[in-house]
Amino acid sequence: MPEFWKDIAPLVHEESVNGIDMKTYKERPRNLNETLLESVQRYPEKTALVHGDEWVIYKELEEQVNSAAYQLKNHYGVKKGDRVALLLMNGTPFVVGVFAALRIGAIAVPLNTKLKSKELEFMLTNSGAKVLIANKEWWPNLENIMDHISVETCFITDKRPPDGTLPFTKLTEKKVNEQVFKNVNEHDPAFIMYTSGTTGTPKGALISHFNMIHTIQNYKYCYNLSSSDSTVVAVPVFHITGLAAQLMTFIYLGGKIVLMPMFKPVSFLEILQNEKITHVIASPTVYVMTLQQPDYQKYDVSHFRVGGFGGAPMPSDTLKGLKNWVPDIKLHNTYGLTETTSPVTIMPDEHQLNHVSSVGVATPVTEARVVDPEKRHDLAPGEVGELLFKGPMVIGKYWNNEKATRKSFQDGWFSTGDLAKIDDQGFITIMDRIKDMVNRGGEKIFSVEVEDVLYSNPKIAEVAIVGVPNEKYGEVVKACIVPRYDEIITEDEVKDWVRKHLAKFKIPEYVEFVDVLPRNPNGKVVKTELRYVPEVSKN
Repeated sequence: MPEFWKDIAPLVHEESVNGIDMKTYKERPRNLNETLLESVQRYPEKTALVHGDEWVIYKELEEQVNSAAYQLKNHYGVKKGDRVALLLMNGTPFVVGVFAALRIGAIAVPLNTKLKSKELEFMLTNSGAKVLIANKEWWPNLENIMDHISVETCFITDKRPPDGTLPFTKLTEKKVNEQVFKNVNEHDPAFIMYTSGTTGTPKGALISHFNMIHTIQNYKYCYNLSSSDSTVVAVPVFHITGLAAQLMTFIYLGGKIVLMPMFKPVSFLEILQNEKITHVIASPTVYVMTLQQPDYQKYDVSHFRVGGFGGAPMPSDTLKGLKNWVPDIKLHNTYGLTETTSPVTIMPDEHQLNHVSSVGVATPVTEARVVDPEKRHDLAPGEVGELLFKGPMVIGKYWNNEKATRKSFQDGWFSTGDLAKIDDQGFITIMDRIKDMVNRGGEKIFSVEVEDVLYSNPKIAEVAIVGVPNEKYGEVVKACIVPRYDEIITEDEVKDWVRKHLAKFKIPEYVEFVDVLPRNPNGKVVKTELRYVPEVSKN
């Protein structure tokens, strides 16, 4: 364990989990249901959620969760192991839906609200979701696929839901005196979180209660959080950061959670001030846009003491700007993946400004290795290789995908697909991605997925998708296009083609037309030669 966590070391021991020796926290909740119930018992009258003008105290949250769990179990046939999908923006219904599913031993399946019908159909079919809870805004993307998926009951968060669906209030309007509490083991599955894979097909990371519990304890101990802390969720709660680092962590702590349906810098600043927020974790884009507000310094953010970030490089000027704005703030670069249930590395605050390019050191219950990508042997400190992790936050498998599971998980070690180096002090630096992923403000975009869509255009002969630097988002999508012979295609046509098939954030920001794509002697496209921002798009 890195010396930086010496104060946390007494809380950790070694144990064998499913035949794999690993470090774990000695004292921990038995499941995620206990985290909510214990906070309700300790802080029944304390504010749990703030969602616009809605304030929900812990006692009220428990009543809503219990009612929804009772209805799902007794009236809609949801049993332990069934899947409950959620296509919801940040808000109270998401929180109630997740904890109601967990309460009866079901598996919650958060879905990205930016996805289109084709993408949603795959995930709902792959997960075999029995129940779907969605905002009415996303119904147009669901209506034409409902007959092709396994969903038996769909709840919509609107008083007048579409035909064939039910209002979400059906789950919460009646208070239930009988407490619903299914016996859940810590190794039972809790979530299926979809993430892009090496083929471009989304893979469902199967996250257990055990995985998530160790994640929330990592955040508690490494960020030094307590029940007196409060957070504003300015990132989507259907992503692993919003879900694990904020929602699940702060329910465990008994802290206050302010849910922003959509990030807006001025609203964010007002919440920081008015709600006396102490904690934020977000993509660098959130911080960049906040500090770009001309009057950001007029807001009183003196309570803001912990700032986490990750998912994309943080500009050094933004780090310095945060320290100048809030001198006593503790900043933590934090690296993790869906397969590791969020953090596997966290930067100790005292080293943040001196190791700007590093993502930190392994958490107290994480083991990290760098290996030769081909020969798989361990490399010496400072050498670049593939980054591997082992620990109680690392999932055991992908949902219904044995091939991908065998490829990514061996003897408890998860192969990240990232090239990295670890120095002799334990600081980890990500050098590049083996997986050809574009990371746009925390939204991970798999190049093959966009390339496949563009290849279906009859005017396109070849295409390569790369990420290029962007001050606001860290990276944005660039499409390099070789048109078919005698065909003319415009930049707008390329963007419109992607817009019809994929989520908005996957649309190329830049389109460059080229005669040929650069290739190595083996015929593979050399994408490093394409990762620059074109001055103009050529036709």
